[in-house]
Amino acid sequence: MSPVKPLVALACLYLTLACTIEILLNNQSGLTINQIQNVHADANVRTFSAWWRDADPAAVGVRHAITILGLLLAGFLVMRYLREVAQTKLSMRMVFYIREAVYDKLQRVGFSFHDALSSGALINRALSDLQNVRAFIQTAVLTTLEIVLIVVGNIILVWTKNPWLALLSLVPLPFWTWYIVRFGKKVQPAAKAVMEADDRNVSLITEAIAGVHVIKAFATEEQEIEKYESNCDSFFERVTTRIRLFADFTPIIRMIGHGTFMILFLAAGVLIIRGRLQAGDLLILGSAMGAVLGRLQQVNVINEQYQNAVVSGRRLHEVLAAAPTVHESATAHPLARGPGAVRFENVTFGYAPDKPVLNDISFDIPGGSVVALVGPTGAGKSTLVNLIARFYDPQKGRVLIDGVDARDVTVGSIRKQVSFVFQETYLFSDTVEANIAYGRPGISGGEVEAAARLAQAHDFIEALPLGYQTILAERGSSLSGGQRQRLAIARAILSNPRILVLDDATASVDPETEDLIRRGMDVVMNDRTTFLIAHRISTVKRADVVIVLEEGRVTQVGTHDELVAQDGHYRQIAAVQLYGDEDEATEGEPSHMKRMRAQRRLAVGAARAGAQSGEADAPAA
Repeated sequence: MSPVKPLVALACLYLTLACTIEILLNNQSGLTINQIQNVHADANVRTFSAWWRDADPAAVGVRHAITILGLLLAGFLVMRYLREVAQTKLSMRMVFYIREAVYDKLQRVGFSFHDALSSGALINRALSDLQNVRAFIQTAVLTTLEIVLIVVGNIILVWTKNPWLALLSLVPLPFWTWYIVRFGKKVQPAAKAVMEADDRNVSLITEAIAGVHVIKAFATEEQEIEKYESNCDSFFERVTTRIRLFADFTPIIRMIGHGTFMILFLAAGVLIIRGRLQAGDLLILGSAMGAVLGRLQQVNVINEQYQNAVVSGRRLHEVLAAAPTVHESATAHPLARGPGAVRFENVTFGYAPDKPVLNDISFDIPGGSVVALVGPTGAGKSTLVNLIARFYDPQKGRVLIDGVDARDVTVGSIRKQVSFVFQETYLFSDTVEANIAYGRPGISGGEVEAAARLAQAHDFIEALPLGYQTILAERGSSLSGGQRQRLAIARAILSNPRILVLDDATASVDPETEDLIRRGMDVVMNDRTTFLIAHRISTVKRADVVIVLEEGRVTQVGTHDELVAQDGHYRQIAAVQLYGDEDEATEGEPSHMKRMRAQRRLAVGAARAGAQSGEADAPAA
């Protein structure tokens, strides 16, 4: 509630005034009835206007009582209006600030947090769980304050009329408290089960919308519908279980309240018969206990909101209190300008610490070099470049950029100097120009067009209905895969980084376009450190140095010509792409990957990679 404290105070003030006037209004109603009892019929006064002008003390007393009653009623209506306005402002502001905090946190937490939770679960926490917490906070502050004020105020009012009735009205409170606590222990697991099923529903919808092309391509609409219906059935069963719990809870709470109400009226009837209460006092008692029991019935609503909010609060707290995956030290400083030299020193990393993806990686890349990362699928190539931008931190070893440990500089300054073109291109529902200029907001015109030309995207952009101002469909689905990839390349070019990472960036374009992009990229890569993750030898052979990764280890380092002359994974894939399998493979000879599984081969490859001379070792027999 920190950002809305003034509104909370104002809403509580209006609520307190409204409750105070309501209690005074109740009391004044009884006093007015008692005043009317004192008026005696007078045969000479036949009209209301004549009676209203009558100077009889009883008539004067009634007139004063009615006037005060009217003023209190007007004041109550005004305070109620102000209270509703303040409560609505409080609710909306609270939603704004909590939602802002959640979105801000989702942007700042590391990749591992997003890896652990599905998009559906995060969407549900940012919407449904947020509303549950907001509703309870508002209820806990305002409704609870109202219940306390009305219950305490009316019991004090009844006490002034008869202390025994006031004490009798307190009898149900211990029973209420005991039953609510007992009920809470049962309903919280049920509420959590409902929210988990709802998370799954949102995840299924999100996946179905994002993967609609795959679903239709494989004609699996019925399968997806059945999957969603099955989860909806599970959700329905869990909701029904929770409803049954509340269906048992509500009647018992009301039975306690109405039973107390009946006992109080029986006691009040006895007191009136004995002359210890007046008719107006009975009206006060009825109104007071009606208000008390009516407010106490709201405990049922508060309890339901509380049980939901306890579960939602924990889920929301997981987001708001999530520790950053990448810790930025208090002494971190911006990364100074430099040539973009990258050095890995004995780096070991795994998404789960006990399952390393990279093992003891070491290499030194001078600034301005073009580095190709080659290896089989799952060897750790994308993971390696992710460490350069500090998407993750290694468990062992360190990554240095221009001689500075990446953990000693601010995360933002590193990521502004490292640009990526990912395997899976993501474009936003915005203009083509805005997507290209995403890394440098505010840049437009000539620089955007120049980047698009280098990425061979200008021609197809000009053919769009509004050119660079064309609004793209969600995820860029209105474009082909190759067009999306070229826009991503243009986006990376425009950000003007010192380190450029192309993660299989030309995989979605045809060879002719790839050649045109390559020629444009030659200008971009000049004096800029570039990491190429590629499977095409035609792309890799242009690199200054090739690093071969296998099973998380560096097994070969050298130029294209050097590695082709060596026995190993690189020579094998080069032979397949350049000459065909039959030219290089010997029948009956085990594959290179099988040979590499031998520990001796791993040791020889690692020693070869660590050699600084650049000369190839003789291949093992």
